[in-house]
Amino acid sequence: MEKEKVEFKETRAYPVIFMIVITIIFVGILAVFYHSTKGRVEQRERIELQKAVLNAFNLPTDNVQENYEAYIKELSFKQEGQEEEITYYQATKDEETLGNAFIIFGKGLWGGITALIAYTPDYQNIINFAIINQSETPGLGGRITEEWFTRQFSDKQIMTGNEVNKFDMVAENADNITSTQVKQITGASLSSRAVLDMITNESQRIIQTLKEAL
Repeated sequence: MEKEKVEFKETRAYPVIFMIVITIIFVGILAVFYHSTKGRVEQRERIELQKAVLNAFNLPTDNVQENYEAYIKELSFKQEGQEEEITYYQATKDEETLGNAFIIFGKGLWGGITALIAYTPDYQNIINFAIINQSETPGLGGRITEEWFTRQFSDKQIMTGNEVNKFDMVAENADNITSTQVKQITGASLSSRAVLDMITNESQRIIQTLKEAL
């Protein structure tokens, strides 16, 4: 008796090979899409950073690229004993230096926090502070990006003598707070504290360790 011929579609190998082929096709499509949009994504991220730097110095953002070129210099230096260069952003207007801004990093409740902080030229005060990237809980810790929270650090004195100031947290609805107090986000004390620690620790690193290299 002749053995009945089995169609390939009915073999056990068919679904495996089919899935491999489909996977290769979709991976190829995703790769093409990624490479075709990579340049635009990088350009958008670059413009967003430039806008954040302009905002840090209260400079106009109506034409981001033009104003960035007019007011901002990207400078860098190497810390002694370190191979990696540290980049910072210096703002100048009417031949007067407004200050220097740095990208700083901290550890939040669920991941890293990246922010931008601008100091006066003498590093005595914070001009402005903004969160660039974070992964805190939406509606709770994620509120660290809200303007009312980040604006609390504007014009704050960061140095007293040779010491970096530490800020104390108070309730979000507190009244008559002092210059060394910051309103925390209700229900997100850990995320609020993470921001305060980031500002203190990174300012310590920048001002006391790196200032003389600038």
